[in-house]
Amino acid sequence: MKLVKQNRALQIIGFAATLLLSAYVQAAENNISGLPIAMPEVLRAKFDTAHLNDASGMAMLRYMASQDAQLIRNWLRAEGYLDAVVQAFVENGKARWQVQAGVLWRIRHVEISPPPPESKILLPHSGEAFHSESYEARKNALRWSWRDAGYLQADYSKAIAIPLPQTRQVDIVWQINPEPLFHISDIKIEGAHQYTPDLAIKISRLRATQVPTQDRLQAATQYVLDDPRYQSVMIVPQLSQIDDDQVPVRIIVTESGWKKLTGDVGYSSDSGLGLGILWVDRSLQDGQFEYTLRGAATRTSSGVGTTLLRPTWPAANQKTGLNLDYNRVDNDGRSYEAISGGPFWQVDFGNSDYLRTSLYAEQVREAGLSVLTLGPRVDLHFAHENGGLIPVSGWRMDTGVGIPQRINASGLWLVMDMRGRYFYQPADWLLLAPRAGVGRTVNLQGSVPKTYRQFAGGATTARGYALDSLGPVDNTGLATGGLMRTFAGLDLLLMPHAETFSPVLFFDTAKVWQTVGLAAPTVNSAGIGGIMRTPAGPLRLDIALPLNRRPQDSRYQLYIMLGELF
Repeated sequence: MKLVKQNRALQIIGFAATLLLSAYVQAAENNISGLPIAMPEVLRAKFDTAHLNDASGMAMLRYMASQDAQLIRNWLRAEGYLDAVVQAFVENGKARWQVQAGVLWRIRHVEISPPPPESKILLPHSGEAFHSESYEARKNALRWSWRDAGYLQADYSKAIAIPLPQTRQVDIVWQINPEPLFHISDIKIEGAHQYTPDLAIKISRLRATQVPTQDRLQAATQYVLDDPRYQSVMIVPQLSQIDDDQVPVRIIVTESGWKKLTGDVGYSSDSGLGLGILWVDRSLQDGQFEYTLRGAATRTSSGVGTTLLRPTWPAANQKTGLNLDYNRVDNDGRSYEAISGGPFWQVDFGNSDYLRTSLYAEQVREAGLSVLTLGPRVDLHFAHENGGLIPVSGWRMDTGVGIPQRINASGLWLVMDMRGRYFYQPADWLLLAPRAGVGRTVNLQGSVPKTYRQFAGGATTARGYALDSLGPVDNTGLATGGLMRTFAGLDLLLMPHAETFSPVLFFDTAKVWQTVGLAAPTVNSAGIGGIMRTPAGPLRLDIALPLNRRPQDSRYQLYIMLGELF
């Protein structure tokens, strides 16, 4: 009870203070005449007369009023009224001010030499009103544009504003001495305890003899931040150690751990409980090599794999490695075992964007048939999402193209898959997340085995239908796959910024062609769900209904996802 009374008293005091301040601001506005422009409330709050009480005396009031007159005059001159005059009066115990602002001074002529190194900075121009604050801000911007271009000691040899009282104009003369243009002499690393210092230098793309421009240093900072080995980085030219036109650069890093273990969990009624685990170890040869171990298991599939990786080789934005995977699948469309892998070369050209080329070998046993293939494969990945696990804008796209050549018999095929999703928030209460994809198999030689046919159905293509169950079926009711598939969907997330729960509505459509050019049925599904915020991360629960239900289809499919929600 006592705490409630104290809070109520504080509220009353705050309300009274607000009323007093509002009354003072109104009184100050009424006591100032001749203002050419509105006075900001922040300036009124600085008036010394605002803090006087009735016991201060007339002498103190006159002194404070003159101080406030100086404050008004300085503000008007900063706004371009350079010959403004402000007089203070005290009558009947109240202060008032009379302003004679004069005319607004303007810029007549601007002389800047040498020309700025970039055209993006905002400079003063003839005819503009002269404001002292913008004058100083633009003068500093010009100086920093030279320093950002690598002229680290650039400064003014002459910087004056010449008033012309007869015409109420100002001439501006800025002369800057930019020389010398600096170059990086050497690069030192601080904080490299686990990984070799050369690794951070290589990732940054900085090297001796480069000009330390601001753009280059910012790009180098982002390169290091994008690498999972580092948590934070700061890159600083050492101006105190300048020698002629040479400057050393220091890179200060905070490293991530050697090893990392992550996991995923989910559930769907067609595949059951799904578990995934990933182990990453970057400790080999002080970070020059790393390996990963991965595993996943559901009721219908399981697999294990490993990758040996050489990061930042042969170049800073490249990596090479070797993959090896074993997978077993047994669902409504496919039943096989596969061993696959091969060497790859990856080029990174963004935070999460990359192009990977590989020589891919695969041994598949399916339906009593053994298929051994070898061929090139190209994968292209883009990820430009904003907002974390629940993106509110951006897009992502994945494209893969392979040309497997059968080794143990005649066969050559072109297999392509492309899919993407877009995130758009037209209003605070709504997030649109459409997706689309296409898959195509081209028979170049020999009949296409089931291994390389196109399937649809499941959480990633058409919710509401069992995994890989759509398209042509055999006499047992199992899908046989086709030569082409398309799918699309739309997720509507309501109240995406809610703290606890966000409802979801969604619709999917898919189509599988046994032969391209012939008619094929289109299947649709719809569903409802929600995203709940939990201590372990956002949890998504969906229930999907097949709108074109077949005899072998269940009445609904249930999906539970923790972590990646789209």
